[in-house]
Amino acid sequence: MNRVVKYFGIAAVSWFAAINVSAQPNFGDDPATCQRNLSLYTSDYQQGNYDAAIINWRKVWKDCPESSPNNALRGITMYQSFVAKELDQNKKNALMDTLMQVYEKGMILRPQNKGNFMVSMSQDIIKYADTPENQPKLMKILEEIMSTQKESATAATYQSYMRIIMSQNTSGELSDEDLLENYTKVSDYINEAVRRTNNEDFAKVRDMIDDAFANSSAASCDNLLRIYGEKYDANKNDAEFLRKLTRMLNRKDCTDSELFEKASEQQYALNPSPDAAYNMARLFFRKANFDKSVEYFQNAINSDEADPVDKANYNYQLGQIMLAQYKRYSEAKRYAIEASRLRPDWGRPYILLATTYASGPKIGEEDFEQRYVYWVVVDKLQRAKTVDPDVSTEVDQMIRQFTPYFPKKEEGFFRGINDGAAITVPGWIGESTRARFPN
Repeated sequence: MNRVVKYFGIAAVSWFAAINVSAQPNFGDDPATCQRNLSLYTSDYQQGNYDAAIINWRKVWKDCPESSPNNALRGITMYQSFVAKELDQNKKNALMDTLMQVYEKGMILRPQNKGNFMVSMSQDIIKYADTPENQPKLMKILEEIMSTQKESATAATYQSYMRIIMSQNTSGELSDEDLLENYTKVSDYINEAVRRTNNEDFAKVRDMIDDAFANSSAASCDNLLRIYGEKYDANKNDAEFLRKLTRMLNRKDCTDSELFEKASEQQYALNPSPDAAYNMARLFFRKANFDKSVEYFQNAINSDEADPVDKANYNYQLGQIMLAQYKRYSEAKRYAIEASRLRPDWGRPYILLATTYASGPKIGEEDFEQRYVYWVVVDKLQRAKTVDPDVSTEVDQMIRQFTPYFPKKEEGFFRGINDGAAITVPGWIGESTRARFPN
């Protein structure tokens, strides 16, 4: 992924308050010496004299690390400063090693603050030591952050993890199969975070993660079918495995396969979730059994478990079936409108709505009135590219196609209808628009 990742933005001061300051201090085997060294380093630390403070801090950290709840955080702060200022790479590496040791010991001493330590630790690795040899360690840290903190982790955590596994795959350190497994893991975590928070940053990073994987060598249909096919028999009663399998094959449009068919049927048998119902809907559609396809689409739509983005897709596809297979224009309209409501930034439902209006039965007793509909058609197309610039090229072509069907200006003149006049198209369309005449 070639986008700049913002750092996690969790400064040490934001979690100092989380330290349990009421814990009983332990001054070790030589309390007098410990308290003297603690006092000396604390005084220097508070004055910002880290070069002097670190000398006595090391003694405290070695002999009585639990003498103060601030020892770990102060050590981290000082070593972060040393690493940032050091220009010699070998010395910087040595300082980083020490900083990592402070983090690890800090997590043992203060397990209640492990999550915060890990986030800050990963930030420092990314900032100061983001090298190939450190990537496996960073992967493990980010995995634990994602699995334990989920939506409390930042979007950058997920993005950094994906960047690392893509880099590891490109360098040959991570096989296509391992990349697939790790991608599935981060995808599941961030999808859960999106569902729980509806956070726009999570949604953007989720799309970036999907795009990155889609462009990898691991994402070919042949690879996916081979990797999942080898595991299918041993895991066919594992609902989570089936969900990941069918979701991935759907995402890569690898659904025209025996593996997808049997996995979809098995998934629905074990757990009739929205994903499983959607897969069954697609299976029956390919078999031209549209009645059954519609039934499963409706099952997916009616489930309370369905993600709004997924539900928008289900409505959109069902609207397409209603238009193309059944010519049920009012139902196609209803599903298109629901899809646009669930996903307001998606242009496809508006294109479906425009196509439905253009191809459905016309309203009006004469040709002039029947052409009103093309004003509404173009309204919907304009709306499509306003909310979703990605469809602009397609939409512009469609607008050029439908504009010549507008009512003629001279015909409007004889009926007292001028440019900009308010017009209502009644009946099953039921839309208001403005009169426009071609030049």
